[in-house]
Parts: sequence; structure tokens; C-alpha cells
Amino acid sequence: MEHITVGKTYNQGKVAFVECVKNGSLNNIDIKDKYFLLIILSKGKLEFKINGQKITATAPSFLCFDEAENPVLVSKTKAQYTCIYFHPEFLNVNMTFELLRSNSYNDIASTHDMFLLKPFINKEYVIPIIDTGVEKIETSAEYMAKELTEQRDWYWSCRGRSYFMEIIIALERMYGLIGYGITHQKLDNAPIIKNPKLRDAVLYIEGHYSENITLADISKNAKLNHTTLTALMKRELGITAIEYLMQYRITIAKKHLAFTDVPIKDIAGMVGFKTVQHFNRIFKEITGTTPAEFRKVAVHKRKEEIK
Repeated sequence: MEHITVGKTYNQGKVAFVECVKNGSLNNIDIKDKYFLLIILSKGKLEFKINGQKITATAPSFLCFDEAENPVLVSKTKAQYTCIYFHPEFLNVNMTFELLRSNSYNDIASTHDMFLLKPFINKEYVIPIIDTGVEKIETSAEYMAKELTEQRDWYWSCRGRSYFMEIIIALERMYGLIGYGITHQKLDNAPIIKNPKLRDAVLYIEGHYSENITLADISKNAKLNHTTLTALMKRELGITAIEYLMQYRITIAKKHLAFTDVPIKDIAGMVGFKTVQHFNRIFKEITGTTPAEFRKVAVHKRKEEIK
């Protein structure tokens, strides 16, 4: 079975190597040598067998299968889920199976801010989803499915990719928390967050950055008063909660700019800015360049260096 999406009215005949299916059949999964499969398990439990190993996932969690083998469904208990079948090239044309597994890919990915997809490559299979991230991940999956199905304009593939990238960012974040300890992915390094309530504050921001959240919302979720939260943020991360929120929004925006053609005004809204003018101003304050110039340079640099 081919898990692809084909352009209908806009970009007619265009093939996107991705399919997003809500509560689809999990019998006779056929991804060997063709696709990765990401399952977002929202409720219930799923059990699979792969390579003679039994894999059990309880909601909320991700299930990550690469193209090496076909997972076989063993049982399904009150499960609600979304299946995303995809070739890594849907994220970027350079992301072939061969390149992902090459010795040079980590350096290439680091240089060009590309996705590592380590949960798939390392065969971790099940990655729990932190509670504060569930709603954002489920919403991104719904929007992704809607864009791929309705294809409302010329950007349907790029918009679908944008929402998928948000899911992959969350997946890699959860994988990092489990595989490497509780870490905070700053713009240039990843120091350990020692205080669990500060960790809760950071994860709340990362799960709700696209919303109109305030310092009061962040403090309430972390069960800290404003003064204590600010002091902890300053001591461990060197910035305030609102500064972290703005930096995180820009970090996500840079992914959208570098890997999609979605209009800048739409990206501004996706990452939580009410106006494109505010987005442009904050983007330049943090990066030193405009969103348009960043996109132009990032795409050109990646094409030239990877070529």
C-alpha cells in the first residue's frame, strides 16, 4: 500500500510522501523499505511484535517504527491514535534513509538544523508524552491531517509539513528527556535543569508557545509565584520566562522558515505572534536578521553545502 498524499486542485499531481490517518487499521502494516511510521497514542494501549520483540505502549505516547521491518499488531485496548506514515524526505529532500544512517549525518544535521529522527534510527519504539505536551501534539496532528486532506491552497504540502515538524520537535524533545536526562535545549547548548518546578515551567512553555500565554499562566502551572519563577529562570537559564518563551517561538519559527514555503505572516501566527510586525521585530532582536533574509540564506546554504 502506498502511503502518499497527491495534489488535487492545487499543485495537481504533486506527491507528498506522507499520509496522516486517524484511528486507521493497524492490520497488515506494510512499511518495510518504504516508510517510517509514527503513531500518536492518545488513549488506551497498543501492543506490537517486531523482530521477535513485544512492544507495549500506553497512552499518551509515541510509537516509532523505521523502514527496516513491518510491525505486527498483537492487541488494541480502547486505543485512540493517529498514524503518520512518512518518508524522511517529506521533512527535507536530502533526508534519505542512507544519509540518516551515515556517519556524517549528525554533523550535517547540526550545521543545518535538520531533524535527527533518533527514536526511529535507534529503535527506541515507545516514547512517553509529557502531560503538558499532549494537547499541542494532538492539535498539530489534527491540523496536519486537515491540511493534507482539504488542500485549501498552494501551500497545502508545506502547511502539512509545518505541523508535522511541530510533532517531530516534540518527539525529539521527549526522547531527549528520557534518553539523556532532564535537559533544557537552549539555543547553543543543553544545561541540566535541576529544579523540577522550573522544568515544569519550561515544558509548559514548550507545550503552549503558540498560545497567548502570560507569566501568570506559566507560574500557575509550575506552582511558583512570579518572583520565585523569575529567580529560578535567571539562576539556571540566565533569562526570564517570557524571554525563554520568545526565544523558543523564534527557534520553532526558524524551522518553518528553513524547511517550508509557508508565508511569513502564517508562520508568525503559528508560533504565537498576533501580528507579523511583532514577529519581525522579535525575530530580528534575537537573530540579528529578518525572517525573509533568514529563510533565503538558510535554504541557499543548505542546498549549496549538501550538494
